[in-house]
Amino acid sequence: MTGRVTLAVKKRYQGFARTPYGRLQRLFVERMFQGGGEPGSDGLEMGTGAILVLLAMPGAVASFLLFPKYGSLFHWIQGIRNFDPFKAAMEDEYFFIVLSVTVAGAAALWRWDNIFLDRRDYFNLVPLPISLRSIFTANLCAILLISAVFTIVVNGASLFLFPATVMGGDTNALIFRFAGGHAAAVLLAGAFSCFAVFAVSGVLMSMLPAAVFRRVSLIARFLIAVVLLGLLGSSFAVPRVIENMGRGALHRVKFLPPISFLGVAQSIWGRGEDADTTQMMHAAVGAVACAVLTAILAYAVSFRRSFLHIPEARDEGPLPRPRVPWSPFTPALNRILRTPAQRAVYRFAARTLTRSEAHLQILLGFLAVGLVASAVFLSSAANPRAILSGRVPPPEFLAVPFALSYCVVIGTRFAFEMPANLKANWIFRYSLVGISDEGRAIARWVLLVFSLAWIAPATFVVTAVYWGPKIATLHTGAVILTTAALVEALLARYRKVPFTCPPPVFKRNAGLVVMAYLFGFYFFTSYLPRLDGWSLLQPWRAICFALLLAIVIVAIHFYRKQLLAMDKDLIFEEIPLSEF
Repeated sequence: MTGRVTLAVKKRYQGFARTPYGRLQRLFVERMFQGGGEPGSDGLEMGTGAILVLLAMPGAVASFLLFPKYGSLFHWIQGIRNFDPFKAAMEDEYFFIVLSVTVAGAAALWRWDNIFLDRRDYFNLVPLPISLRSIFTANLCAILLISAVFTIVVNGASLFLFPATVMGGDTNALIFRFAGGHAAAVLLAGAFSCFAVFAVSGVLMSMLPAAVFRRVSLIARFLIAVVLLGLLGSSFAVPRVIENMGRGALHRVKFLPPISFLGVAQSIWGRGEDADTTQMMHAAVGAVACAVLTAILAYAVSFRRSFLHIPEARDEGPLPRPRVPWSPFTPALNRILRTPAQRAVYRFAARTLTRSEAHLQILLGFLAVGLVASAVFLSSAANPRAILSGRVPPPEFLAVPFALSYCVVIGTRFAFEMPANLKANWIFRYSLVGISDEGRAIARWVLLVFSLAWIAPATFVVTAVYWGPKIATLHTGAVILTTAALVEALLARYRKVPFTCPPPVFKRNAGLVVMAYLFGFYFFTSYLPRLDGWSLLQPWRAICFALLLAIVIVAIHFYRKQLLAMDKDLIFEEIPLSEF
């Protein structure tokens, strides 16, 4: 019987997919998953399977990591006899709600540009005998379908693993009740996040001209990313803060997402019989309904306004171009980059980062991580009010420029691997033939300028205001030297011109590379600030710290000199990930 129903459904779907409307809807779904061909996206797209695996991985990993907390063996070892899984799971339930909001919102941000139809869709679809109503409804259905897929996939693993981890030894009735409450809470939270991002995009598109929207949308995405990362970073602290809140303070925050989604889980679990839990559940459902309705109305208003005026809109970059093509770094860079080829390639790399929306998104994404990490460090101090007092800055304060520097350098380095336009790299093949170290020198200065040009002055000014110019000079010098050492390490085997080669193929050691980057972030934000604080106490310690960093830079330089000539020559073809 089940086989017959499945076969009937499959035949109906195949028949619908062959209709013009079905083909149109399939086109829009594939367009959102695989990209819309926007400029600068070459090499940035992944397969559908890889996308779904990446979205589902955080929930699966988090569920496995929580197994020791709920295992009966661990309870017996710790002497816990009366264990209430519903009460113990509240803190973790909030984490999964925030994780669903973060990952679903990030997925929607990633497909931000593909929500609305672009110039290519206009010139391909308008000449066809297809009504605007069909185009509108097909793309709207694609948006709803993609939102549902993102929400389900993000929480797919945790829907089964988390209830099994928490209620593994209980009756089936309790397991199903817990799983139902958890599923309702995280799915509603993911749907709210996804539709809220789409609603913001639609409202901006309906209110702003096309040129202004292209620039404002980049800022909006950056701010939304910061908010999502901030929610994720504070997910472990919020439940404890709520427990210590007074009745009046709790009444003010209980209606705010994602806190209100806890009321959905508690209501289904049967642990929320008070009025507060019911109000929280109603607020969560109302927030989801409001996000969905706003997204649909905003899309309906902006569709005709944006789609029909596509031929009149100009293609502009995400950032306004300066009227005077000069920067304060031009004289210094002209002295450092002595040959015309070096200056030309540097300008190409710098302008690609600032004018290509795809590459700028990568850089801003890593910058958002650095900003949120900096906020977490400052808020984690034992006494945040006394963080600006003392003989030397505390490690929480010293970690901020190290975190920002690390994230910006890694983000820029990662963006180097994404080609701008492979069809145009012939000019670099022709002009840089026979030159072995040009790409590495140019990449070095791009990384240093985009990171230290604003981090170093800001670090010096803020530190000098509270601790004086001497401490500011030593601290800023440490940040500069550590950033230079990081840049040299990342470029030790670099053999390419930025943005001119296909992206590397991710092989088996891709996981090790990611772990190395995570360990580097931990080392940069934990050990180096403490070593920097130790060196600020005595001048001779600062000299020893500087000598240690200089030794690292010199060692990388000698390692580079020992490489064979064939390992230094510029390449314009795909290379293994081991050289990334």
